[in-house]
Amino acid sequence: MSAAASTATPTTEPSRSGRLLDLLRRLIDYGRELAATLHQRAAADPAFARVFFGTTDLASILARILCGLNRADALEARVRRRASHLDAGPRPAVARSAAKPPAAQPAAAEAEARPAGLPTPGQIAAQVRRQPIGAVIADICRDFGITASHPLWRDVQRAILKHGGSLARLAKDIISRPWARPAQPVPAPAPAASPQPDLRPEAPGGTGPP
Repeated sequence: MSAAASTATPTTEPSRSGRLLDLLRRLIDYGRELAATLHQRAAADPAFARVFFGTTDLASILARILCGLNRADALEARVRRRASHLDAGPRPAVARSAAKPPAAQPAAAEAEARPAGLPTPGQIAAQVRRQPIGAVIADICRDFGITASHPLWRDVQRAILKHGGSLARLAKDIISRPWARPAQPVPAPAPAASPQPDLRPEAPGGTGPP
């Protein structure tokens, strides 16, 4: 056996940016598959929509999923642009100005096409540029209804913790959902009232002649 053949092939540890991109691709694939099968899942399991999204309005759920896909796409582009900085490791924190840029105003047609309260693609892109990477990933989990039972949860929680997100806040949001709490037990119906016993004394026996 040659020396080259006997030498073990070294394994290459994925870079920080490589791990993030791999996770984002899996999140995007899941979001697309979820959007494509949303109606079938809700029909097969009526509790699915309410448990993971808190509503049975499929149009609103689909809007949130598309919102999550927009976040994931914007974050993927950000990670690719800053791959060299991410792979170089964290740098010392630098004090930033407290002033925040004004939120982007949605176009009229864009605002009418989305449910109230959901950000527009332009607003999402601006948020992704400002937020820590881990916070964006946590928001994607909220948009996709991902909880601790999901196969991606372990990788998601690792990325949130490593990249400045708050796993505790995400867990609190999941636990505090009113639709995630166990339903209050329905009280058992009261037993039917039994008839009251007749406590009147029995009539005395006959006293006539024998």
